[in-house]
Amino acid sequence: MARDRNRVNQGLRRFRFWIEAQLVDGAAWLIPRFPRRLVVALANGLGWFGYCVDRRDRRVALANLDLAFGSSLTDARKRQIITQVFQNFTLTTLDYFWFSRDTKARVDRYVSIDASTSKWIEKGPLVAVSAHFGNWEVIGQAIATRGGKVSSVAKPIKNPRVDAVINRIREHSGQRIIPREGALKGMLRVLRDHGIVGLLLDQDTRVADGGVFVEFFGVPVPIASAAAGLAQKMNVPILMVYCRNERDGTYRCYSPEVLTPAEMSGLSPVEITARITRSLEAEIRRDPSQWLWTYKRWKRRMPGVEASRYPFYADC
Repeated sequence: MARDRNRVNQGLRRFRFWIEAQLVDGAAWLIPRFPRRLVVALANGLGWFGYCVDRRDRRVALANLDLAFGSSLTDARKRQIITQVFQNFTLTTLDYFWFSRDTKARVDRYVSIDASTSKWIEKGPLVAVSAHFGNWEVIGQAIATRGGKVSSVAKPIKNPRVDAVINRIREHSGQRIIPREGALKGMLRVLRDHGIVGLLLDQDTRVADGGVFVEFFGVPVPIASAAAGLAQKMNVPILMVYCRNERDGTYRCYSPEVLTPAEMSGLSPVEITARITRSLEAEIRRDPSQWLWTYKRWKRRMPGVEASRYPFYADC
């Protein structure tokens, strides 16, 4: 009976993967043909609908905002932020596909890069650190289309056909994707070749996988120390890069902070990682609606820390 059940589950999984692949193939064909204004309008409408029906993610986002801002934000402002988060995520998803057509022309027109970023990416090598802020996916495309030798680390999608399509789109602009598993060798190779390694460092990372606990909005969370280790090993700077959604269909990439090898000299990986996290927190505080509050960022509690400091979904 167990064998029959496993066979049924495998069949259902294959069918689900097939459906997902058809939907992604359809989106990859259709969405790039839309005018920009329609893409933005769809994102706003679908995002608003997602906010209305997705009670689970809405609850997570509200718990995260309560942790980060408490009563300093009104309930109405929190609802507004969460709605914008849904809309921003929807636009980021649609733009996976929209920027795959006439990539260079579209990126040049709709994505600007401040001098604070461009002056560093022209030099290389460096570690570029970002987060799920604004449109994190378009950063690599924008750098690549302007001549930057950028390679981004990405976790493979479980559906291999979908993963292949998404990575083909990501690499269409000239950036390269390094699979997350066994990424160290690939990242070192890129830096030795005077390239740019792109990392998203706002995700939960177990201590066993290289995570270190640092404070984020006053509560300790584990974050990958990979950027610190790479930068110190290769003696390269860490550039904080963000891509802001300007709400009119355009994006702006900018870098409010860079950690040079001289500044990192004598610091431990934990101290460098804490600097990175403080930069991210400062950017989120400037405009909370740009960050992905629906992510369970505080799900792993630091041993010895009061469970009451963490949200309802934490492993308390």
